Amino acid sequence: MARLPGGLAAWRGRRLLRGAGPAPMKEHWGPDTAKVTAARHTVLHSLVTEAAKYADATPPVAVTLAGSGTVRYTGGVLRVGLPLVWGLPADHLRIVLAHELALPDTKHPELVRGLLVAADAKVHAATGPLRVTVEQVRDAAAIAAGGGGLSGVEDAAAALLRAATIEAAFAAFAAAEGRHLITPGSAAEPAAEPVPVRISDLHAGWRLRLSRWGAPAVDGGALLDEVPLRHPGLAAELRAIGEVPRPGLAGDAVDVETLTAEEERTLAAEVIGGDGEWTRFEQLPVEVYGAEVERQAREYVRAVRAVLGRDPDDRDELAGTLLRRPVDVERARRGETAADDQPAPPWMGVVLLSVLVEHTLLRQGWRREHPLVARRLVAPGGEVLDLNELYQKPDELRRLLAATGSASG
Repeated sequence: MARLPGGLAAWRGRRLLRGAGPAPMKEHWGPDTAKVTAARHTVLHSLVTEAAKYADATPPVAVTLAGSGTVRYTGGVLRVGLPLVWGLPADHLRIVLAHELALPDTKHPELVRGLLVAADAKVHAATGPLRVTVEQVRDAAAIAAGGGGLSGVEDAAAALLRAATIEAAFAAFAAAEGRHLITPGSAAEPAAEPVPVRISDLHAGWRLRLSRWGAPAVDGGALLDEVPLRHPGLAAELRAIGEVPRPGLAGDAVDVETLTAEEERTLAAEVIGGDGEWTRFEQLPVEVYGAEVERQAREYVRAVRAVLGRDPDDRDELAGTLLRRPVDVERARRGETAADDQPAPPWMGVVLLSVLVEHTLLRQGWRREHPLVARRLVAPGGEVLDLNELYQKPDELRRLLAATGSASG
């Protein structure tokens, strides 16, 4: 149809959009934009072109990588979130791209896209019918990009839910790790006030986090309630999935080329915001993560006291209690009452003990090799010790605790 989808409500939204601010304008390349072209990030560029065919849309004039875990097409520029590129299989990314590129037939595509991304609450309320119409068309394009038929429906639902999960998990990671307060100066002569810093290699840290520990937890129930409401054409299939996938690095993801430091910082700036000097993870002082390690260690020492009903006789009894009664210690730390006896996982006590060992080593001048990788430490002289490799050697951890001291409650 040539008319603006959504009818009178969409035109009312257009009038409100004018009052809320200018509509999205054509945007140009920045000097450090991570451009996606036929010459750079070639595979992703080809996938965008392929997705446009399934969406029955003209390929975007410009494509860039984006810092957030989203895909957005406004102002003639398609922005593809780097977390999605890493986290989605190529087939799922094609589905998500086709979904974003698709629109009902209209003479006013830029107006429609501007209305869809408008943040103004009145615009959002006035364009409800438009959004429903557009989402139905987009869900159909996603199904087509998934191959059509029943398998296409299932793949489209799985791709859109996985993309939403990645978006939520990366947003939580960026909020926790994108900005830090550090105290300039030396430990002996610190500055009076901490200062904010921003992490320029945020996305490299996200990739490392996924490869070593997995993504932060997300509210799966909220996503399972919310995502079907966004996709009326796939609502039943989305509700049938039952649980959200765990974000990770997809084995068959699209390859992208290594980013420059300037491109990394540009992507980080999109999601961090605010002010503060730029730094990299490797330049963060121990205080940034040491305080959290100390808090955990002290909690476990207090929990051991609660389990024993007294102070442990020595460091060896402290370590032995953590190893033999980790479930009791964890319950005491959380303030929970004893429940039915259940066997502890074989690794649980070693993990609790390694927290104390890491804390005591940090107090003696060790540091993490990377702030995001817990318990892999570097000594003042450069020796690397990975406590994670000692999970099968609890006696070695006990020896380290005895040799270095322990946390106090």
